Amino acid sequence: MQEIFLDRPGLAMAAIIALGVGAQWIAWRLRVPAILPLLATGFLVGPILGWLTPSELVPANLFFPLVSMAVGLILFEGGLTLRLSELRDTRQVVINLVTWGGLVTWLGGVAVAYFIAGLNLQLSFLFGSLIMVTGPTVIGPLLRIVRPNAKVANVLKWEGIIIDVVGALVAVLVFEAVILQSHGEPIGSIVLLLLRFLLVGASVGTAGGLALAWLLRRRALPDYLVNVSALAFLFGTFTLANAFSGEAGLLAAVIMGVIVANSDVPNLESLLAFKEDLTVLFVSVLFIVLAANIQLDSFVAALSLSTLLLLVIVIFVLRPLDVFLSTIGSILTPKERAFIAWVGPRGIVAASVSSLLAVRLQAAGIGGAEQLVPLVFIVIVGTVLLASLTAKPLGLRLGVADPDPQGFLVLGAHPVARQIGHALKDAGAKVLMADSNWSNVAVARQEGLNTYFGSLLSDRSDDQLRLAGIGRLLALTSNDEANALTAVKYGREFGKASVFQLAPKVVEDDAKRLGGDDRGLWLSDEQLSFEHLEEMHHAGATIEEVELSESYSLEDYLGDEGYEGDRAVPLVIFNGKTSRVVSEHTEPSREQSGTLLALVGEATPTR
Repeated sequence: MQEIFLDRPGLAMAAIIALGVGAQWIAWRLRVPAILPLLATGFLVGPILGWLTPSELVPANLFFPLVSMAVGLILFEGGLTLRLSELRDTRQVVINLVTWGGLVTWLGGVAVAYFIAGLNLQLSFLFGSLIMVTGPTVIGPLLRIVRPNAKVANVLKWEGIIIDVVGALVAVLVFEAVILQSHGEPIGSIVLLLLRFLLVGASVGTAGGLALAWLLRRRALPDYLVNVSALAFLFGTFTLANAFSGEAGLLAAVIMGVIVANSDVPNLESLLAFKEDLTVLFVSVLFIVLAANIQLDSFVAALSLSTLLLLVIVIFVLRPLDVFLSTIGSILTPKERAFIAWVGPRGIVAASVSSLLAVRLQAAGIGGAEQLVPLVFIVIVGTVLLASLTAKPLGLRLGVADPDPQGFLVLGAHPVARQIGHALKDAGAKVLMADSNWSNVAVARQEGLNTYFGSLLSDRSDDQLRLAGIGRLLALTSNDEANALTAVKYGREFGKASVFQLAPKVVEDDAKRLGGDDRGLWLSDEQLSFEHLEEMHHAGATIEEVELSESYSLEDYLGDEGYEGDRAVPLVIFNGKTSRVVSEHTEPSREQSGTLLALVGEATPTR
């Protein structure tokens, strides 16, 4: 197999992409961070089976620059998610975590690598810098699974993105110090390297971010060129920064993303969605490639009781000490601090920078460099595995994570939507009614429903909405465009299978329906419109509860109630703490358990 891939590099790349997508699907099915199946796949096809050795497929002078650019894209995408308003309450905590808190982890890593793993002092300083980082590739998926409260989520997200740059900077400076020392040159020049890194990364990143934001605000680019132009700007900025100072492109990428994210540019969601898709692809390829590139002998040699002790100290001593010192005097509760201390998985920057620098150290004749990558990957696997298996139950136990998000975000607070909202609330579900009509919102509040006044399509709603415990959207307005666009937006937040909307007034072919393939699922069935719901409500329809069983399925109920005559509209089926929304994908004959909520009235005009 290895010979086939070496002879056909195109086939090898296609196989890597296919394996990466497959690993992402497995991660989605198992609800674990994708890094676990990706690393497992890379180890399997690389060191274990020997099918792939990526560094042999691509020349060394191209392999690591490509890896570096991919990491730059990942950090840029992370920067696009950083809103300065998120740091209103936790700014000092984040600053502490990425400065002297990071210093604690670095020096602690140096100590355990030197005294426990047996690395020489030079490599120990490099190892310490590499395990400082967490990163968006592992923190992002964990946050989506755990759904911690806003304070915890913002701290972990900001720390993960910024500490990647700090860790890469420290690693590069340590590497340069090692090389200078091996050549007998003065170490004092490291200060100049640090200043150059900061100056180049900050200035080039700022210039690139301001230029891109200016073009986007002025709409100087046609819509079909916005995403690819942003990509070209990123790679140009990244490469220019690296040309003046090694790895300064990482800092430039983050600064560029933060500037664009906080510049009120139009269509930011579209740009972010495009970058998210690319990031998923690049992360999939990177983790498999880097894991497959590890030498099996070196990895096996690194597995020992001393390595296990090193991992235990990194997880249970260094991370808690870092967080404890960084959060002294903060508004974070002890339970929030404990959760942040527990969640410290290492990600793509640790993997890529360690692989890159190890190759350069070996080329420079630095002894023991082959030990670096296996040790870093053991820390990556150990920290990610622990966080993946325990973060959700620990977050729930500590009360800092959302329970299973079974609640409903209801677009529309008009009378029939309020009727449905009350029924869902009475059934035990969390309900949030959203409407841009103040009269509707005011009445909903008087009736005891939780409300949001404003458009769910505005950027402001992203900062103000509190979606703890909510994971479903019901778009129930009379505005077909608002229903469809809101479904598209929250399809990314909740998943396409959890957004539901009313059918438009004019039912067309699927290919022509508003929203296309990105629309929400049709609520109840594909012909339930706002007009029909409103007619039923005005005719005195009520919400009824019906117990379903094997002997009385939803199909039986619809037949009894004369569904063909439009007397009953099935909405949601509750089964214990979970619920299922009745939609176009529901098979009535298979719904044989739970309590059905249905809107039932006299016969009405056909839909």
